Amino acid sequence: MSVEMTESENGDNTTRTTIKIDDEIWRRVRSQAIREDRRVSEELEQILREYFDEEEP
Repeated sequence: MSVEMTESENGDNTTRTTIKIDDEIWRRVRSQAIREDRRVSEELEQILREYFDEEEP
């Protein structure tokens, strides 16, 4: 994988991507995001951080 594919284009240390997930999983993540007053992307990042045992920057 080239570095160009993973680097942020605007310098904010984030990467935009597209994923395909099961509809039921999407509904659960979206519902949780709404309850937590977050965007779905923020909820997914939180789930991934917990899974990989990473702390927020």
